[in-house]
Amino acid sequence: MQIMADENEEIDDLEDTQDDVQLDEQDNVQQESKVEKRIKQLSNKVRLTSKERDDLAKAKQKLEAERDNAKKELEFYSSFSDTTDKYPVAKEFKDKIKEKVLSGYSVEDAAVAVLAKEGRLEAPLPARDNPAGGSATNPPMKGDVKPLSEMNREEKRAEVLKAMDRGDISLT
Repeated sequence: MQIMADENEEIDDLEDTQDDVQLDEQDNVQQESKVEKRIKQLSNKVRLTSKERDDLAKAKQKLEAERDNAKKELEFYSSFSDTTDKYPVAKEFKDKIKEKVLSGYSVEDAAVAVLAKEGRLEAPLPARDNPAGGSATNPPMKGDVKPLSEMNREEKRAEVLKAMDRGDISLT
């Protein structure tokens, strides 16, 4: 019976060893699945981080483009009145000129390009000189004018008739 007991012990030891091997295999499988899960989590995290970074870069580029367009529009509106002083016809083509400015032209270059294309480009108006003496509408008299005290009666009468003909004096 001793042999049977030894055999039973050996069988028990063999079963215990097999159980240990199965447990070790299950532990290895669980560890591998944990590692695989962790790798998948990390790769997903990397992918999400990369996507967020790309989205932020696109948003930044969009904001910079909007800022640049706003600067160009501001430049357009601040300089357009100066351009219309030089080229009065430019008012009619304001939208086309604005498009050119937003695409990178200066305001004056855009105005010249659009007006030339439309066949409406005229030479800039010359600067007007302010005549000395102010803004009087009566033109100065020409020729030598005698003072009233030096005129005789007939010369005075002739001057009054000339003034009546011009409409400067009326008797009514």
